[in-house]
Amino acid sequence: KRQGLYMEFGCGHKAQSVRYLAGKTGATIHGFDSFEGLPEAWFGEFGKASLSTNGEMPVVPDNVVLHKGWFDASLPDFLERHPGDAAFIHIDCDLYSSTNTVLTLLKSRIRSGTVIQFDEYFNYPGWREHEFKAFQEFIEATGHEYEYLGYASKYAVAVKIV
Repeated sequence: KRQGLYMEFGCGHKAQSVRYLAGKTGATIHGFDSFEGLPEAWFGEFGKASLSTNGEMPVVPDNVVLHKGWFDASLPDFLERHPGDAAFIHIDCDLYSSTNTVLTLLKSRIRSGTVIQFDEYFNYPGWREHEFKAFQEFIEATGHEYEYLGYASKYAVAVKIV
């Protein structure tokens, strides 16, 4: 287990991945979500407010702490209270705007060794305009280098900052 913060962004719909992560590590996993659905339309049937839980927070294991609110509102306060670099970031933001917000706010916490898993990185209509685009802009802005660790399912990719 790498030292640092373990975070997931976009954990609310069914909380499957945050529960899975919690079971694989003894670390505290910080899950961020509005629980109100997407803040804007994404693609296909995923319009604004899609994936909402109507504000209801899911039941999660004891080593998961949920942070309710839009990322631009909840993450700055969290970072003020939690020092340390990011060890693992799960980006299930779907949208460019949300992914860009997370990467921008975590910019100083992402270092060599940070692992970032993107849930909707590629291989769907419009993929180049969302998580992929935000990450590529982040890489260009920071000068970080990365390596792909693998891909899973249809859309997910994991990278490691080197």
